[in-house]
Amino acid sequence: MLRLIGIILLVLIGAPSHAQQAFPFHDKPGSFAVGFRVLGQVDPSRSYPAGAPAGARKPRPIQTAIWYPAVKGGQAMRYDDYLQLLGWDDDFDRSPAERDKVLAEWLRIVTEGRSTEQIAAERRHVRWAVREAKALPGKYPVVIYSPSLSSNVFENAEMMELLASHGYVVIASPALGVDGRWQKDDLAHAETQAADIRFLVGYAQSLPQADTSRLAVAGFSWGGMANVLAAAQDERIKALVCLDGTVRYRHAMLEKVPYLKPAQLRTPLLYLAQRPPPFERGLKHKPDHSGSILQKMTGADVYLLTMYAMEHVYFGSSYLRLDPLDFGDYTRDEVAQSYAQSARYVLHFLNGALKGDREGFAYLMQKPEQLGMPRHSVHSQFFAARPWLPP
Repeated sequence: MLRLIGIILLVLIGAPSHAQQAFPFHDKPGSFAVGFRVLGQVDPSRSYPAGAPAGARKPRPIQTAIWYPAVKGGQAMRYDDYLQLLGWDDDFDRSPAERDKVLAEWLRIVTEGRSTEQIAAERRHVRWAVREAKALPGKYPVVIYSPSLSSNVFENAEMMELLASHGYVVIASPALGVDGRWQKDDLAHAETQAADIRFLVGYAQSLPQADTSRLAVAGFSWGGMANVLAAAQDERIKALVCLDGTVRYRHAMLEKVPYLKPAQLRTPLLYLAQRPPPFERGLKHKPDHSGSILQKMTGADVYLLTMYAMEHVYFGSSYLRLDPLDFGDYTRDEVAQSYAQSARYVLHFLNGALKGDREGFAYLMQKPEQLGMPRHSVHSQFFAARPWLPP
């Protein structure tokens, strides 16, 4: 009897822990160490809030996050270090107590339904980036990241760290509204975010590491429309990445933009799309692909990759980490694998567009099983640029 009790105790002691694990990012870092720094800039050419009385207006705040190739060494960040940026992303003068209050309210809204153990696991998760690491000498291509509606700079921190580890300087700012922190779903707010992108493009020219002759803008959702608007006005932007970008779904809105002439755009585009939702689901905003700008961009190479494990929100890693998401017919790990594959697609596209690596473009067209993914998990389409002839 005593021997049986001993065996049971050994089994219990040796049993695996049920401690919560952070959401897994399955990609491996490149050969570069990753540094991270953040600063509070302002755009004096624009007021914030724009509708405030003259005496209450201030320059538009541009919280600027930068991931960059760095000298190896130093203490790696925790995910909580990114979360702390929420407290002052629209007001640099908040006290520490006020910043804590903003973060607590954001976490309350976003993580509703998550256990305290799950949230704690995410907050203590160790990152690749090292805060204020010494920049590695050299010149590197630049990627500006444009977040989804009203979102934050670290919305896709995993993807940004991956790019920096492969020799890119990545810059992001929050998606702020015109008159306050929250954006509205209208053209004025999309164009304001496009102006933020152009501000960051100009700022990148001041960075010793940044080769702004090789510059792309990546955007998720709303940011994946603002970046196209920015490219239509700024020839410094040489490539575009849309993570299920709104540009595919807002045709009536985009037709009102006089400077957006899709057939005249020469900027190569990678578009990663969610799986087609069934119409029976009764979506509030049903996708309308008729007259899609992707079809109208006949003067640019367009890569359209449909990721069948991905719903729209899954393209933002901060939501995968913190939202109580229901993955439906897919497992948590299947979605994590698909997110990681999405990040690799972005990396290879940028290698092709900014580094001249033709194998990067070829990677996009490989079958999923060649890349270690399940068959039918990705559908790849390529639309080659055609010469533009004036009417």
